[in-house]
Amino acid sequence: MKSLPRLTPEPDSTPAPVTAKGSWIVASLMAKLLWTASSDANLSHFEIRFCAGPNYSTDNESVIGAVLPNAPLESLTNVGLANPGNIAGYKIYAITTTGNERGSNTVTVTRP
Repeated sequence: MKSLPRLTPEPDSTPAPVTAKGSWIVASLMAKLLWTASSDANLSHFEIRFCAGPNYSTDNESVIGAVLPNAPLESLTNVGLANPGNIAGYKIYAITTTGNERGSNTVTVTRP
């Protein structure tokens, strides 16, 4: 008899969210995103996700990058910020080796 896959993560298997912050860097014309480390022993990587506009929606987010846990916990991006006045939201997801994930707070960056 075959068993069905789990629909929910194992208890205590979802990582704690990291705390993110971001700012517009005039000299590089990019947003700089920074986040805290994860203490999860099974951390695989971080994913940087983006959503256009001032209201972040997980239904409309797109993955724009990945960072290994031992790399600097920062990223420069201009995704969603090509023109003056553009607003973009970003989240950093901690993802475990089992595929469980948890997103950070939303960071909103406006290009002046």
